[in-house]
Amino acid sequence: MPYLDIRASKKIDAATRNTLQLEIGKIMPIIPGKDVTNTIICICDCCTMYKNAEAFEAVFVDIRLYKSSPEESKKEFAKVFTELLEAQLQIPKANIQMNFVEMPAWSTNGEYF
Repeated sequence: MPYLDIRASKKIDAATRNTLQLEIGKIMPIIPGKDVTNTIICICDCCTMYKNAEAFEAVFVDIRLYKSSPEESKKEFAKVFTELLEAQLQIPKANIQMNFVEMPAWSTNGEYF
């Protein structure tokens, strides 16, 4: 039950949004037990981001996972996902950051796990 909250500083058109979510779906299985059928993706664009007191083009991704996942899988996913974001959004790798938050509990369909 992953949730990916993607925040980008630049405008993302509908075609790119769709391509991005489809490509993310393809790489989700890098993390065991995760795939397009159990992943929610939120894409927010036009977010103003600052670094060193100046606005800059960037992407930040908050990745929430139910329970822990292997470190090597998260490392590989981060590498591939960063390359995907760089290619699709033309934002340099140095300006793409993400975090992984592993949740001990989750709720879906009115059920608490």
